[in-house]
Amino acid sequence: MSQLSDEFRTAFRHHPAGVALITATVDDVPYGLTISSLASLSIEPVAVSFSLAKESGAAGAVLAASSFVIHMLGEQQDELATNFARPGAPRFTPEQKFRILPTGEPHFIDAPVAFRATLHSSVSVGGSRLIAAEVHEILHGLSEQHLLHQNREYLRISEFLNASTSRQ
Repeated sequence: MSQLSDEFRTAFRHHPAGVALITATVDDVPYGLTISSLASLSIEPVAVSFSLAKESGAAGAVLAASSFVIHMLGEQQDELATNFARPGAPRFTPEQKFRILPTGEPHFIDAPVAFRATLHSSVSVGGSRLIAAEVHEILHGLSEQHLLHQNREYLRISEFLNASTSRQ
């Protein structure tokens, strides 16, 4: 890996990002993966973008699925995010509070916001794929701050807000 690549990776490691979980069902098998690259893309049509580092496993399932759900995770869902980021970790257990939507996708009901979406378009960039996804439905869950990730750790905005309030 080049020095530029190393510096680039370090720069983004220190850039806080929201944590999202994407789920899909392919051939009656549920799949999911954690991402931190979710971004707003368009208002008309309503669309988001994200990147996938590979095109196999859960990422391949998202690409192959007719639709998928993108969950913006809440502060209390750090364990869920970790489970879907690590191979072999527990996924789709009753304790994780998910249901299958009438359209077939797994939906984690405690996520503050989730988007049911379909693939609009994608482009390969190096070893990754940039996805544009059209949003068809917005699902609301628990009202809480969203989970952030920075430098391999989860951050909770409420902790900063509480600390700021207590200093006043």
